[in-house]
Amino acid sequence: MNLAVSSKEDLIKVCKEIVKEQGIQAVSVRSLAKKAGISVGAVYNYFPSKNQLLVETIGSIWGEIFHFTHGNKSFTSFKECLKALLDSITKGKEKYPHFFTEHALVMTYTHEETGKELMGNFWDHLKKNLLETLIADKHLRKNLFNEDLSQEELVEYIFELFLSVMISEKSPESLLKLVDNLLY
Repeated sequence: MNLAVSSKEDLIKVCKEIVKEQGIQAVSVRSLAKKAGISVGAVYNYFPSKNQLLVETIGSIWGEIFHFTHGNKSFTSFKECLKALLDSITKGKEKYPHFFTEHALVMTYTHEETGKELMGNFWDHLKKNLLETLIADKHLRKNLFNEDLSQEELVEYIFELFLSVMISEKSPESLLKLVDNLLY
């Protein structure tokens, strides 16, 4: 089947289809070439290695799942921002089953510095959005932060719980309830 693939972006779209259908572990230069209807050599014109192909595919999926964090979407409450992130994860799990657990294994397996940097950048971006929203939230309990608990530390703790919800079947509602009880 020739899909008239003519760009790197087109190839990433095909990779994302493979992830939806078979999971991230099924993405390879050969599987991409076959599904796109092009030669293996043509794939290497766009991606110098399988690792680069995986990193760019994973990055594209992350960008799609958390697309609202790249725009000017502003939240009036920390809980609202966290809920939006959790909703994105829920939709991401529906669209890309097992992606959140599999991509971590693929990134660890490839030992690709680019992959680690990519994930670090996504995490930092999400935490920055959470911190900015926390600082701007006018409805927080008084005297919540002091020398024992800073805003940055709270974001780190909540983010760890967020990651736990992301890779598990834990209820996002439980985390939202915890945040509601803690902050408001």
